[in-house]
Amino acid sequence: MEFFEFADILTTQEEIRNKVSIDTLPFFCEEIDEVDAAEELGRVIYFRHWGRFHLRQEEVMGGVRFSVPDCPNALAWTVTTGYPPYPEKIVLHATINRLAHDAEFIGATKALLATLKTGLEENFTSEPANAEPRPFLMADLRGNP
Repeated sequence: MEFFEFADILTTQEEIRNKVSIDTLPFFCEEIDEVDAAEELGRVIYFRHWGRFHLRQEEVMGGVRFSVPDCPNALAWTVTTGYPPYPEKIVLHATINRLAHDAEFIGATKALLATLKTGLEENFTSEPANAEPRPFLMADLRGNP
């Protein structure tokens, strides 16, 4: 099954890669309660509906992909831009390895993308409070008002 959302944000794959990560997902998505330490399968993540799983991240053309290796439905989603169907927006695309599923799981998957879309639209231009400092950003220490 496939699920889509489209965030009305004009950006680049580089900006997505710099801002959207496992560590910043709780900032952008209310369906992700917490991220914890790395284990063999990936970083530990706590989903609001599903509980504790592992999450992996990789770069893909246009942005990033997240996958849940211990999910029995092989849940994965991408956050990309620059390609159809909407190259001028952020495309959120999730997949599972099933042709059909129960309404609760489908609802939770749709909620994951919908809250991620909302969080990106509301917060993408601001810095997450827990984001790691990026080396190319320097604080302005001149004290200008």
